[in-house]
Order: sequence, then C-alpha cells, then structure tokens
Amino acid sequence: MIYKISIAFYNLENFFDTFDDPATDDDAFTPGGIMHWIRKRFQRKSRKIAYAIRQIGWKETAMPPVLVGLAEVENKRVLKNIVKNKYLKPFNYGFIHFESGDRRGIDVALLYRKDFVKILETATHPVVLYTDEGKTYNSRDILYVKLKLFDEIWHVFVNHWPSRREGVMESDFKRYEAAKKLSDLIDYIYYEQSQAKFVIMGDFNTDPNDKHIVELVKRRHLLHPAAGLYKHHKGSLMHQNGWYLFDQIIFSGNFVSRKGFYFEAFKVFNTDFLKVLHGKDKNKPFRTYEGRHYQGGYSDHFPVYALLKKER
Repeated sequence: MIYKISIAFYNLENFFDTFDDPATDDDAFTPGGIMHWIRKRFQRKSRKIAYAIRQIGWKETAMPPVLVGLAEVENKRVLKNIVKNKYLKPFNYGFIHFESGDRRGIDVALLYRKDFVKILETATHPVVLYTDEGKTYNSRDILYVKLKLFDEIWHVFVNHWPSRREGVMESDFKRYEAAKKLSDLIDYIYYEQSQAKFVIMGDFNTDPNDKHIVELVKRRHLLHPAAGLYKHHKGSLMHQNGWYLFDQIIFSGNFVSRKGFYFEAFKVFNTDFLKVLHGKDKNKPFRTYEGRHYQGGYSDHFPVYALLKKER
C-alpha cells in the first residue's frame, strides 16, 4: 500500500480581521481605514482562501494538504474563520499561531489536519533586527512545531523573512539575521538528534539562488526542490512583469530515503481560479488589492506544495 499526501505553504496577502488592534499598525485594514476593509470583504476572502486550500494537491491525493504553512495572517480570529469555513470544516483542521512582535501585526501560522497529525511541541522564535542607531525591533517570528505524522516525528519551521521594500541590498542584512536564526535552530535539533526529519517552509522574500538559502542548504545537505523549479522560470508571485519564487519548501536530506515519507514533487499551485485570466495582468495571481484598489481575489502569491509518499 502507498500513502500519498501533500503539504503546502501560502502567503495570504495582508489577511487582517476588521477590528483595530491598538498595539499594531493595522488601521488601514479596518472599515474606516484607507483599504475600506469591511466584514463582507473579510468573509469573502475567508471563503476564497478556504476553497483554495481545499483544492491544493487534491488532484494527486484526493484530499487537501495535511499541513499548510501560512504567512500574513493577523491573529487567531482570522485562522478560525478559515478552518471553520464550509470548505475546510469537514477536514478537521487545527492551527498553531503565536503573536509576534511585527509592527503591523502579521504573523505566520501552521494549519494541520487533526486526523493525521499530533502536535508534540510548539515555540515561536523572534528574529531581532537593529536600526542604524543600535535600537532593536522585531521582524516576523519563526514558528517551530514538533509533530507526529502517522509514526514519524517531524520538525517544522514556518518562515516569513524580511521584505525587500527598501531595496534588495539595503535589506539583505535583515534576511541574513533570519537565516542565521533558522540555522541556529536547526543546529540545536541536529545536535540532539542527527537523523531528525525537517520541513522548512515559508516566504523567504528572495529566490532559491539567494546566498543565505544556498549556504544553509549546502551546510546541512538539505533537499531544496524549489531550486530546480526556479531554473525552469517558474514563480509564485510576479513583480514588474518578472516571476519570483519566494515561496519555498525545503526538506532534510533524509526525505530522499524511502524509510517513511519521502519526497516526490514540488509544485506551484497556479490553477486558473487563482489567476487573472484577461487583460494586462493576465496569468498573474488574482490578488485581494492592487495598491488601494479592491480586486476581490485571493492573494498576490500562488500557494506552493510538495507531494510525499510512504510505502507499507
């Protein structure tokens, strides 16, 4: 018998609830804010995201992913709205989420199917950055989840590395700090358990050929299937008419062994309903907003997913 599953990662493009949080800079995404983020729009996006997640990997496995890493979610209220939606409710998803120190209040999270996954340990690890004056501030945390999937123990890290808004080179030091934090976390577990199975997923805000990712992959002999896809000009988001593959899933090298679940394929889920189908933006992700203009779509990123097999 062969078991076949999928795991996925999806950046949800500024998925805020409609309530103002005085502790974060979320004013734009409120009913009175410049984005006019009203309950009707929030509910519509919840339905769309739940439907999209349900479809990821369905063609290959006849079910939605057992794990889904998420980026750009504000809080547990958003996550509850997704997993309780009619499209996902039958699949019994739970979620792991911590509030990070990100000034905008957008975090990472992990959805998991309770019928397949048992959570053993969770933690959140801040990525601390420094201003030119030496003051500290936080980027999005790295979420760590130790879990049991069937009879296997996995260590899962969900990332959303700092953006390139100020420029690629100007912001590179921030992604270096995120990469260093992730590397230290991996080293700590490897020190305790040399044969540990890792899944590292996220929006790394840089392509698979980035020096920080390449160094991490080489140093720990990781399996990095997004690198092969990138060479064939496949992307998960588009900026200024160029495709980028910021969304990636990386595995420990033992996922090539057929002892337990092993890697089969890595794909961008860019089915037609997630795309703009006409006009100047044809084939781009059908996003929620274009600047301040509401589009009513899903996200400015396509999800990515990996297929895994296990033989018994």
